[in-house]
Amino acid sequence: MSLHPKTVAKALQEHFTGDIPVMKAPIAHKKLMTSIKSQLEKSKGIIISIYYSRRDNEPDKLCHFEVSDKEDGYYNSDSFTLKFNENNELMIKHFSSRAMVYQIEQIYTFIDRLKVEYQKKKARQLKREKINKLKQQAIVAKVKEIAKEDRFEFSVREYSIKLKLTVRIEGGKIVEFDIPYNKFQEVLKDLRSVIQDIRELQKSGISFKIRNDSGR
Repeated sequence: MSLHPKTVAKALQEHFTGDIPVMKAPIAHKKLMTSIKSQLEKSKGIIISIYYSRRDNEPDKLCHFEVSDKEDGYYNSDSFTLKFNENNELMIKHFSSRAMVYQIEQIYTFIDRLKVEYQKKKARQLKREKINKLKQQAIVAKVKEIAKEDRFEFSVREYSIKLKLTVRIEGGKIVEFDIPYNKFQEVLKDLRSVIQDIRELQKSGISFKIRNDSGR
């Protein structure tokens, strides 16, 4: 599980604050990075990257690391880079977002903050999945009721934001409906009449297709 870039950018700006950034002479860059890497390697859910781009002229003077919500390894992690700028000030980057580091300890407490954000996101996801499961059950129960009374076969496929309903109609044909969870009550209200109308059209020999407008 990774966080949205805007969430990370906001966390960077809020967390890394201070008066004077960490500054080191070029000769001390490697020593500090070695110390930071050693400390990060002790933390669960942290992976120090051994891969560097061609633009990294001195890879031993920077640190690429990944933070994961899985304590036992890599899983959709968020990537960061620690490096010194042209003024020998230590900074942390996440894609286009960046912040100055004012205390080395801020790096480790920032990682703790990210792990809290992972847990919050996971809790929101579990809550959403639970609500969607209840909506799925309500949709299937209603479709079963309609199918029993109007005598047709159906199947469903569950997705993260919708349920796909497939109804078998006359002539060996099928019709599919995408039912968004956030609009399932409105859809169910008209579903029976829509299915009945489609079946009647099929019986009368009229067939049709619904396509996205290509602009032609």
